[in-house]
Amino acid sequence: MRLIFIALLCLALGRGVSAQNPLEVTEVGFDRGRLLYQSHCGRCHGMLGLGGEGPNLARPTLPRAPDHASMVRVIRRGIAGTGMEGVGATLLPALETDLVAAFVLSLGQAAVIEIPGDAERGRNLFQSAGDCYSCHIVDGQGKAVGPELTNLGLRRGADYLYESLRNPAADLPTARRGTANGFTQYLPIRAVTREGRVLNGMRVNEDPFSLQLMTVSGSLISLRKADLTSLEKRFDHSLMPATQDMTDEEVDDLVAYLVTLGGGS
Repeated sequence: MRLIFIALLCLALGRGVSAQNPLEVTEVGFDRGRLLYQSHCGRCHGMLGLGGEGPNLARPTLPRAPDHASMVRVIRRGIAGTGMEGVGATLLPALETDLVAAFVLSLGQAAVIEIPGDAERGRNLFQSAGDCYSCHIVDGQGKAVGPELTNLGLRRGADYLYESLRNPAADLPTARRGTANGFTQYLPIRAVTREGRVLNGMRVNEDPFSLQLMTVSGSLISLRKADLTSLEKRFDHSLMPATQDMTDEEVDDLVAYLVTLGGGS
């Protein structure tokens, strides 16, 4: 399995003129773009662009931004329906946006190194011992209790995946609690009915009077809020079990498989 590894010393390729990046960026300008990227983008996409809460940007071609002009538009306007918000001209003037775009497009011009793990063993682990299909969908198979993973390799870097497997609640995107995107789509709920029934699951829908949950068994339950004695929205909690019972080799195998999803190898 392979993971794009950014060697910053090799990024001089991004400073010239190409079809992807029509700007001729000086070394000083390129370094400025790198610093601006780290300031505005690194928290989500990783300081080296390998992904985290946001997608891996160290790819030869980015589907939504294959060239400089489209990259500038994405930085400016964001991507509707995702956690990618646009950066206004006040925070990032036009010239600085150009520099960030040039830096991001250079991330795909990088060295390749091996990462540990066997993807085929990881696939078997995902399907069997890991029981991951009980909560996640891949290519139409599984249950939608948690996020769909079909294109996970395009959206998450290996470091993020390792952390998510070892400590699922460690890096939840709680900053977007008030938005329609991000973690609120998979918000864990603990509800207690007047009869004392305790229900744990993922929120599917909610209005002022009712709540719909998808339980860990895959059942869809509708509740009237008036019938509940307790309703806890667990923003800092994950229903996914940690991998303490897995060996380091098994975790490596599982990550090696996950980064291939969506062509992420």
